[in-house]
Amino acid sequence: MIEIRGKRLRRYDRVTAGEWTETIRQAGPGAKGEPLAYVHVPQDAPKGGRTARPPFNVTGVHGEPLCSVRSSGGGVYEVHGGDGALIGRITRGGGRWLPWPRRVHWTVQSAQGGEPLTGKVGSGKGWTAMVLLSPLYFAYWAVMAAQGLVLLLIGDKEEARKDAAWELEPPSWTRWRAAGEPDVVMEHASGAYRFGSSRLDHRLAYAQAVLHAWDRA
Repeated sequence: MIEIRGKRLRRYDRVTAGEWTETIRQAGPGAKGEPLAYVHVPQDAPKGGRTARPPFNVTGVHGEPLCSVRSSGGGVYEVHGGDGALIGRITRGGGRWLPWPRRVHWTVQSAQGGEPLTGKVGSGKGWTAMVLLSPLYFAYWAVMAAQGLVLLLIGDKEEARKDAAWELEPPSWTRWRAAGEPDVVMEHASGAYRFGSSRLDHRLAYAQAVLHAWDRA
């Protein structure tokens, strides 16, 4: 079980030179958040958006190369091992409302073959609840924005920042499995990623977790 906070990924161009961009940590009961790997994004890499994230490398805690991830366009990413060999591809399929609703979905295909693993972001119930609650959120946001403006005008910047910090987060619960199979190979829930099946190379799991966390950030 691992966790990636993701906030530093969207600010990769402001990370101090020589530092890693983000940390992949242990998670779960009894875990102390010890680092498992580090994510490195070049500071001068262009911002490509959700379907073309900047290239990044993942290294172990002692600096050993684990994998490198490069966008090949159209939401497709090639994942290479530390030796340069292709170990798999990850594809991000965009969501849409029309002509019918479709959730963002991720597909992980190992270079060794086998059925690809697909995970849809958020549950149907979660997205329905978000749509129903969104009017209440915007009303609440308007009240908090007005309150934050008053606090800013009287010079209380800290409290104004707190009032502006609350956000309605979209559902992110995701389960990756092969088509027609009930077994979950990888899962994201409550901020953590769980995997352990021999069907999924841990380097591919790291790469997918980083891309998924980047979307959430």
